[in-house]
Parts: sequence; structure tokens; C-alpha cells
Amino acid sequence: MKRMMLMVLILIAIITALTIPYLNRADFHGEIKFLEESKFVLYPIKIDPSKQYDVPEIHFSKDTEVTGKIKSIVNFKNGQEVKLWVEVIEGQNVASKIKVIKE
Repeated sequence: MKRMMLMVLILIAIITALTIPYLNRADFHGEIKFLEESKFVLYPIKIDPSKQYDVPEIHFSKDTEVTGKIKSIVNFKNGQEVKLWVEVIEGQNVASKIKVIKE
């Protein structure tokens, strides 16, 4: 009985360790282009001319959490590499968190 309980606990620990990294995975990763007051277009980092890419328009606000190389929305610049966590609100991609990877 104790052995079975130990096996179950080990199995739960392994499953938890394998799934946690995927729960915190960013929704998008790319480069900021066409930055305006409260939105930008997200472009892929590397572009293969033979492929078509989805370039989403991302909206952000003062409530958007900013982490990484900069800590404030006012410091956003075109060309910065970012990871984004996004919620779709009224048909728009709204960033809840933006992590700046490269300035």
C-alpha cells in the first residue's frame, strides 16, 4: 500500500514538472513594428520569403504588465523583440503581459 502511494506521488510530481513550463508559455513572440499610441503590429523575428505570416495587431494599455529589458510602456520602440501574453477582448488582441527580450 505504501509503495503504491509512493508511486502515485512520484507520478504526480513528474506530470506537474512536465506541464508547468507550458502553462506559462507566451502566446506570441516577435518584433514590434508600426508602433502607435496604444498598439503595434507584431512581426516574426526571422522571415522566410516563401511563407505567409500572420502579423497580429496588438493593443496595450496602462494595465499591461511590462517585464524584461524595460519596465514601462513609454519606452517601447520599433524593432524590440518581445514575448506576449494576450487576451482577446471584443475581437482585439489585448496584451496582458509584455516581456521585452531585446531593446
